[in-house]
Amino acid sequence: MRRKSGVAVWVFLIAAALIIFLVWQFTGYRTAIRTLPTGMTIAGLPVEGLTREEALNALEVSFAEPVELRYAGQMISLFPDTVGLSYDADQTAAALDAVLAGRQGPEGFVNHITRFVLRRTEEPITIPVTVTYSSERLDGFLERVAEQYDQAPAEPAPDVETLSFASGQPGYELDAAASRARVAAALVSASERQAELVVRTSRAQPQGGSALEEMLRSLLEAHPGITPGIFVKNMATGTELAINGGVAFDGLGVVRIALLAETYRVHALPLPPEVSAWVSQTMGAADDAASADNLLAGVLDRGDSYEGAQALNMSMHGLGLVNTFISTPYRDERAFVRIATPANMRTDVNTNADLRMQTTPTDMGLLLEMIYQCSQGGGSLAALYPDAFSPEECGEMLAVLSANRTDSLIEAGVPDSVVVAHKQGFSNDTHADAGLVFGEQADFVLVVYLYRPEFLAYEESSALATQIATAAYNYFNQAN
Repeated sequence: MRRKSGVAVWVFLIAAALIIFLVWQFTGYRTAIRTLPTGMTIAGLPVEGLTREEALNALEVSFAEPVELRYAGQMISLFPDTVGLSYDADQTAAALDAVLAGRQGPEGFVNHITRFVLRRTEEPITIPVTVTYSSERLDGFLERVAEQYDQAPAEPAPDVETLSFASGQPGYELDAAASRARVAAALVSASERQAELVVRTSRAQPQGGSALEEMLRSLLEAHPGITPGIFVKNMATGTELAINGGVAFDGLGVVRIALLAETYRVHALPLPPEVSAWVSQTMGAADDAASADNLLAGVLDRGDSYEGAQALNMSMHGLGLVNTFISTPYRDERAFVRIATPANMRTDVNTNADLRMQTTPTDMGLLLEMIYQCSQGGGSLAALYPDAFSPEECGEMLAVLSANRTDSLIEAGVPDSVVVAHKQGFSNDTHADAGLVFGEQADFVLVVYLYRPEFLAYEESSALATQIATAAYNYFNQAN
């Protein structure tokens, strides 16, 4: 009797425990089915823990918001109406309800208990949605983005007030085909409403000289009546600019650079002491005419300065510098033969160039470039006269030009620490300076001729030449 009584008690306790467990699970089940299950997403939007209504409302809000696009760091909003985006809320609700129906009733309760007992987590559920948009309108939108934001690479921009240049700007070009897929994915997503557009970036435009030319022409506009002759060339990149580069100007002291080159072509190192003295006096600030004539006569043609001048002219022509000549020695006023060149036959620009000796900014610039290249072991001098010019000889020529200190014109336009190998020259109406500037970042040739009919004031020409030198130096050494 006692045994039966004990069994009954155990049956009662087990039944009671089972009932309590089922009631507890049913309560949890009822609570769980009021919200969406763990791991459920709709159009990529996590909705677990939300009620059905909250989830559907969140989708409505998401698809009504614009897609945020980034074009090389710039934000662009793409509003749904722009591409005719349509979100089918009814179809989404029906798909959600179909999934939720499987959680209702006895089967749903049993599954709930089974997961608890076996410690199983619910499998992630993805609810499909229907979102449509106009492909044509999306393509049109991307075309407008490209029109508004694409830009070609730009050169450094000139600032005339400071004689400096803002850094060049890179170019940007939208890759519409690659971007389209990213934008489309963002449009149909309720969670990732942003996309990085695919933009091809190109380097800032290499220095082509246009920004420098713009700067120089702005400086020249402040000096009406002056006819300029300018040649600039970067020794590393080959960037070249000429303003009236092929116009004939007075040879002045500048043409003595040709006399210097001829002297070193004729003589091997070391120069005889007497010749070395003539060179120093000829290329110095004093512009010693007697020493220049001594080089023409005593070096180039062994006694006759006229023949020496002709030898110099032939050598310059051999180098392609056909507008450079000396027809009469510096101190000789006798009659001379008029020499015609492409430069002095021009009728569009007239600088009243001295008939006895002439050159052009481009000729002198190219000769300086040849000397520079020769000092580096290459260039036309070494190619045309392989037995006459060595890097050491050309380096010595640059040293001679560098020893010519004037602290004006080109020299005054560059930092004090920068070496300028140059030769200047003056007449009543024409002032000039031609040199190689050894910059901190880039070496370049600069030739400046300034002509004003009848008389040119030194105060005006020196200030303008200095500004030109500063602009050129900043262009090649500060604009990156």
